[in-house]
Amino acid sequence: MGFLRPLPPLELLEKHFRYSPYTGELKNWNSGNIARRLDSKGVYIQVDFQDKVWQAHRICYYLGTKENPGILQIDHRDRVTTNNRLNNLRLKTNGEQQQNTKLRSCNKSGIKGICWDKKSKKWVAYITVKKQKIKLYYGDSYDDAVEARKKAEKKYYPDMY
Repeated sequence: MGFLRPLPPLELLEKHFRYSPYTGELKNWNSGNIARRLDSKGVYIQVDFQDKVWQAHRICYYLGTKENPGILQIDHRDRVTTNNRLNNLRLKTNGEQQQNTKLRSCNKSGIKGICWDKKSKKWVAYITVKKQKIKLYYGDSYDDAVEARKKAEKKYYPDMY
């Protein structure tokens, strides 16, 4: 994720937008338009304000909680990036946010942090915490590797569950 531009003051956003935490709709108070335009990748809803383009979910979170996300990221619990209902948005660091990403296409085990070491013919389980890779399991049992990974996820990222 690139640099996050500071959001305008809450009072200014409240004058120009209405946000429904139940539907996730962000409405421009002056024009009456509901923000629906997606970014160039077709991922996030964008909104124009003060001659700049903003990610709608950041404004929705700010309006819904009155808490400025600052440099933190807004995570969509259900991974549906257009679902801006307040109960689907949560504040996370980049490391925490990475725990709620889809499985990479190159993953062969079917579970994040579990891989097969061809050289030793063993299963390896690991987790990354604060940019440090922690080895959790190294052995013959796939099930033990999965169990070690799940246990570590609950230990290091308890609020993700």
